[in-house]
Amino acid sequence: MVHVSEKTCPSCGSIKMKDWTELTDDEKFLAQRLPMSAEYTPKERKKHRYCTRCWYEETTPRSHKA
Repeated sequence: MVHVSEKTCPSCGSIKMKDWTELTDDEKFLAQRLPMSAEYTPKERKKHRYCTRCWYEETTPRSHKA
C-alpha cells in the first residue's frame, strides 16, 4: 500500500507521482528526455518515480512512518 505522502510530489505538491510502469508511452518518452537521463542507466531510471505535472524525478524511495 502506498501512502498519500508517497504519491505527492515534493517539488510541486501534485498527486501525480507515478512509477515507470504507470507512465503512458508519451509520458515515458518525455521522462527519457529529463536532465537526469544522462546520470542514470535506463534500468535504474525504471526504479524512479516521476511527477507528470512538473516532471520532478524522484531517485530514492521515501520512507514513511506507520
